[in-house]
Amino acid sequence: MEEKKIVDFLTELGAENITPTSELRDDLGLDSLQMVILLIALEDIFEIELEEADIDPALLVTVEDVISLTKKYTQPSEENTNE
Repeated sequence: MEEKKIVDFLTELGAENITPTSELRDDLGLDSLQMVILLIALEDIFEIELEEADIDPALLVTVEDVISLTKKYTQPSEENTNE
């Protein structure tokens, strides 16, 4: 579900032929502003609040990186499942 929402948003930004291994800058052509817009959109779309350490666009290289970041905030952690 996360992947489809992310791909849909990247398509809105003008990206085409999106795969999990697509590089955001080199393959999809996202510039610095679009990377920031992507991070803001993740918070809005998934109703999450990214920690400051995760807001660095340089940490996101591929679509899979974006998916992993989103899952970090949307899937229950092991700590919460053991309670």
